[in-house]
Amino acid sequence: MIAAVFLAALAAASPRLQIGLDEHVGAQLPLDLPFTTSSGDHVALGSVFDGKHPVVLVMAYARCEMLCSVVLHGVTDAVRASSNVPGRDSVPVVVSLDPKETPGEAGRRQEKLLADIHHAGDRSAFPYLVGDDAAVHALASALGFRYAWDERTQQYAHPVVIFVITPDGHIAEYLRGVTFPGLDAALARAAHGQTTKSLANDLISCFHFDPSLHRYGPAIQLFLRLGAAVVLASLIGLIAALVRWERRRRAS
Repeated sequence: MIAAVFLAALAAASPRLQIGLDEHVGAQLPLDLPFTTSSGDHVALGSVFDGKHPVVLVMAYARCEMLCSVVLHGVTDAVRASSNVPGRDSVPVVVSLDPKETPGEAGRRQEKLLADIHHAGDRSAFPYLVGDDAAVHALASALGFRYAWDERTQQYAHPVVIFVITPDGHIAEYLRGVTFPGLDAALARAAHGQTTKSLANDLISCFHFDPSLHRYGPAIQLFLRLGAAVVLASLIGLIAALVRWERRRRAS
């Protein structure tokens, strides 16, 4: 109960950061959305789909100072360990959340991703797309991926999740977290057009908190006060029980 009150207080303390995930399993992605590759080529989202192989879609951005790098590391680990050859059997792709991210910035991050999966120089093995705000929001909306920009910290708040997409662009599965041991199985299902709803509802969020904690100070203070009250009540109850036990022992 205390945790629920704490979370409610956090939401009240930061109403702009209403982030989350609404699963749209089976929905068709808008493949005509315009994006730009790390090479500067103008393409549609559908360019990463060949109608035969599933796609692993990650929404992240190069300037993220929190979990984006961790998630991308988890993705590259899973891709590297997979029996699927990236760019041939399946296609991992990053779409930047940041409409200000340039193809050059995308290319630098892409080079690291390619090195991590042992495909250095082969940009088709891990495409990286950037787009304007309208295209990014349209894709995020189709995925049910709710994110927000926080002006004070100059960071995006967003869910930590990756998306497995069927070869023809339908959302097959949502994989939550920062490691993806089930990626191979999800890709196999998606390759056959299967869609799978998540069993878990827990969701990690990526956000750069104010180091001074001033933003969430009132909520944290409320949480600590509630915790102290529970501890005090527990101690009083324990003392009362010990007193009753001692009285009964003496009476007997």
